[in-house]
Amino acid sequence: MAIYVKVDGKYFGRWGCVIVFKERGNIIFWDFVLRENYFNYCLDFAKIKELGYKILGTTSDWHGGLISALKSLFPDIPHQRCLVHTQRFCQSLLTQHPETEAGIRLLEIVKFLNQIKNQNEKEIWIKWLLRFERRYLKVINERTYAEDKRHWWHTHKNLRRAFRTLRSSIDNLFLYLDFPDLSKDTNGLEAEFKHLEQKLSVHKGLTRKRKINFIKWYFFLKSAYQ
Repeated sequence: MAIYVKVDGKYFGRWGCVIVFKERGNIIFWDFVLRENYFNYCLDFAKIKELGYKILGTTSDWHGGLISALKSLFPDIPHQRCLVHTQRFCQSLLTQHPETEAGIRLLEIVKFLNQIKNQNEKEIWIKWLLRFERRYLKVINERTYAEDKRHWWHTHKNLRRAFRTLRSSIDNLFLYLDFPDLSKDTNGLEAEFKHLEQKLSVHKGLTRKRKINFIKWYFFLKSAYQ
């Protein structure tokens, strides 16, 4: 069965992470691991293949381990970066009231990120971002030097990080326009995690082992392959 999937991981303190794969409204696979990494994602994709699924495309929050696994195993499939995660991350860096003109302008661009509905709007947004780069490149790269003149740091590090987040993933922000079945965000998975947290909050007295078993049973009962 050929499918497009959403992939996301949810950490529970320091004692583990559940990785969930969802196709449309169905959870097709989940795994409870110590942490998200390249090795665990490769294992999960191998297990998904054993279940008879063929991955045509993915949407994720852009975790490094997942990116590496996809490039290694499926170099030719589209990998959409979650627009909700990306927008939220950039807005947190820029804050609601940026102190610089460049920050104000970039925040305007970020606010339109999740509103692109067609190729024309996509091209306009990209031109907007590239124009910002040309206009504010000196600000983005501005450095502040320590008194010894040997050590330095980027003066506007949050602005720089927000811009580089968008610029470096520009080819993966609007793939959903080319692949109608590819989701532009992982919202369905975030809803699952929120619901699970609500369930766990009712059982605060559970030991770590029992909580892990609770999580496993939760996704087992929710999964499409139970």
